[in-house]
Amino acid sequence: MEMLFDWWHGATPFLQLTVTIGVLAAALQVAYAMVFFIRVVLWKAPSTAQRNLGVSVVICARNEERNLRTLIPVLMEQNYPDFEVVVVDDSSFDGTLDTLQTHAVNFKRLRIVRLDEDKQRMTGKKFALTVGIKAAQKDIVLLTDADCVPASNDWIAHMVDPLADERIDVVLGVSPYRRMTGLLNRIIRFDAAHIAVNYLSFSLAGIPYMGVGRNLAYRRSVFFKNGGFKSHLHLASGDDDLFVAEVARKSNTAIVALPEAQTLSHPKASWSAWMHQKRRHFTTAPFYRLHIKLLLALWPLSFYLMWLSVIALLIVHNEFLIAGGLLVLRYSVHLVTFIVAFKKTGHSDLIAGAPLWELFVWIINPALWIWNLLAAPRTWK
Repeated sequence: MEMLFDWWHGATPFLQLTVTIGVLAAALQVAYAMVFFIRVVLWKAPSTAQRNLGVSVVICARNEERNLRTLIPVLMEQNYPDFEVVVVDDSSFDGTLDTLQTHAVNFKRLRIVRLDEDKQRMTGKKFALTVGIKAAQKDIVLLTDADCVPASNDWIAHMVDPLADERIDVVLGVSPYRRMTGLLNRIIRFDAAHIAVNYLSFSLAGIPYMGVGRNLAYRRSVFFKNGGFKSHLHLASGDDDLFVAEVARKSNTAIVALPEAQTLSHPKASWSAWMHQKRRHFTTAPFYRLHIKLLLALWPLSFYLMWLSVIALLIVHNEFLIAGGLLVLRYSVHLVTFIVAFKKTGHSDLIAGAPLWELFVWIINPALWIWNLLAAPRTWK
């Protein structure tokens, strides 16, 4: 210990500042893992409840003919006694309506709502989703997208199980992207899995702030009591995260992280399409509550500060031992946490190379934020 004090007193002010920032930043990274992310590791699925809740699966579709051909028959095979499927055809100009009408002949659970762009007063997914929820005849709405497919025939059952408890109003699910070849696919899937662990863990910590509309359930009464999406109708996004931020609380929110309760979605096929998607998602973050924004900002900020300190320690001060210690501390805790969390949520294949995928995501995110400041995307499709 005396040697450490001697080293510290002999160090330059800049080195002391660099070490202090690096230690604090790494400590914050570890704290996030141990306070938040560990909760997904420790989460256990609730016992199966009586499945007597009426469920309306609501899907907004715009030019989704090909996807609906696959999705509708799969949904009809769900192992759940009381459900309907409400598809809102949002002014499609392909064969979406014909496909739905053909399926409706064979599947009595399917209900179709057609929107005419020339007659409706509003456009966008929020309007279509509102119409679908109003048309729903069951007490619970379970949302997904036309390009998603349930991971199992027990998807509905698992997602609505927590709602058997009358105190629960909102259930947050997971919707990973399909596994394909290529670097882009791994980065997209890692980014989505990372985000999922983040919002699931925050919810388990009593701070629910978002969900994904590809797999989200809530009571219709909560939707109408909140006035739907009225507070953020002017935004193209927010039908999932901003709505959840408004209605979800520690006492009324549950998560379901089982792989069988997921919906699988098609990932973007090009870098530009993926970046546009992320930019659209970023448009809602400024509308989060202040303490959520601070918590979400502190995590990447501490990551950047840790790495800047490490680089300064290596290049400017030649302090390899301290720099290595910071990295070992941070990555050993995070890797152990995320290895278990990724396994629990069915993302085991993303563990290899995770530090590289994470570094790439944290490099590209600031660039997309700046891009959004110049021109934010305004459409949902």
